[in-house]
Amino acid sequence: MLRWLTGRNRAKLSRSWDLTAPLLNWSKLDRWTMRDAVEGCLVLGATGSGKSSGSGRTIALAMLNAGFGGLVLTAKQDERAQWEAYCHEAGRSSDLLVFSPSQPHRFNFLNHELNRAGEGAGLTENIVNLFSTVLEIAERSAGSGGREDEGYWRRASRQLVRNLVDLLALATGRVSIPELYRLVISAPTSFEQVRSDKWKAESFCYRCLAAADQNAKSAMQSTDFELVADYFLLEFPGLSEKTRSVIVSTFTSMIDVINRGVLRQLFCGETNVTPHVIESGKIVLIDLPVKEFAEVGVIAQVLWKYCFQRSIERRNIETSPRPAFMWADEAQHFVTSYDQQFQTTCRAARVATVLLSQNVSNFEAALGGNEKAKAETASLFANLNTKVFHANGDPVTNQWASTLIGRTLQNFVNSNSSHNPDEWLQAAFGLGHSGQTSAGFSESYEFELQPSVFSGLRTGGPANRGIVDAVVFQSGRSFSASGRNWLPVTFQQAR
Repeated sequence: MLRWLTGRNRAKLSRSWDLTAPLLNWSKLDRWTMRDAVEGCLVLGATGSGKSSGSGRTIALAMLNAGFGGLVLTAKQDERAQWEAYCHEAGRSSDLLVFSPSQPHRFNFLNHELNRAGEGAGLTENIVNLFSTVLEIAERSAGSGGREDEGYWRRASRQLVRNLVDLLALATGRVSIPELYRLVISAPTSFEQVRSDKWKAESFCYRCLAAADQNAKSAMQSTDFELVADYFLLEFPGLSEKTRSVIVSTFTSMIDVINRGVLRQLFCGETNVTPHVIESGKIVLIDLPVKEFAEVGVIAQVLWKYCFQRSIERRNIETSPRPAFMWADEAQHFVTSYDQQFQTTCRAARVATVLLSQNVSNFEAALGGNEKAKAETASLFANLNTKVFHANGDPVTNQWASTLIGRTLQNFVNSNSSHNPDEWLQAAFGLGHSGQTSAGFSESYEFELQPSVFSGLRTGGPANRGIVDAVVFQSGRSFSASGRNWLPVTFQQAR
């Protein structure tokens, strides 16, 4: 059975954060190190295969015992209790921070991006990209499957967001969803309105333009303000009614879900927690499980995930070396097109991405089900260097696992026997027979592990005495216990 590190070993690791230090043992001869962890891990297995209670639990406890900070996304309602138990077992209960409507923690993600520390702080395009991530998830939740390209409407919507954010930042020094909404609905829709004293007296947009004009600005901000003023006083009111209404509707429908209810409560007020706490060892669990909160839960968690990804990539590991993990069971609910980009570089930021799901097709479907989605899924999986395969009945996933492990030259024995149908009579009278028998050997490149192997792995539970089987694969590695790039392992479920 697998073991993770505790006690004095954990304290030693916490001081050094040595990437060569082991987190757990796959076998007596094979260790999984911090370096392996930050190269990413993918766990696949059918529902009931034991992936969460087997390899999932083992990996989670290993990282908690080593002192990692982390972000935990939740799909099922029991995951909070599960992680509370993990943190208690690892002595990390005081590090667990639950983000939910019933807790006091709040995160205004837009204002955080505008006012965070760093040379790239306050860049409008970063905030626009946040909106694009929200739009991608909103489109998916609505069943549109995402878009193939950056067409006119997408570009026009981004232009609107860019000018709204710039105006609000220049006028007030902060950005929030409710105020962005107030801006867009009070923007002028005609040149007559631009000249109207009534509009100027009642419009929040005009008050922001006037304040931004009066406020002190750097040379760059002055140039930006000229563009913003031209947009709202010339370009926006000059659009045709139909074009403008589509652009505005795209934006307002995108933010509508965040501008009300639970999401407004959590993301539109004052900030008292940010992704930076993870760097200091906190485990932030987003307790808005998808099975309970549906689209609201997905949007909340994807926002946290994206903000964490951008934040952790910016950190200086010389001054903040603690490894961090990003954990997503039922990961297909939270995957976005940015994930494959993040995974190509997050190793340098010491981030261990751990994704658990049933099969390959879940990710392709979540990303749109088209060729672009397949390419993004392939790229993401290629950059998750450790792969753990549990029992699975999905032929696509099992075939992929066999292909990944590879083919070897194998020997086959064959034999053949033939006879005349009438020879039984000759044999009965002792007259012999004239049949032919042949044997031989052949060689062929075949899967080292056939797809059928994965459908026969043990799944834990009483019938298997709590034993869960899996196959661990790492590219570029030869496991000492198997002499291959794959290794059969077993896990004991907790009782």
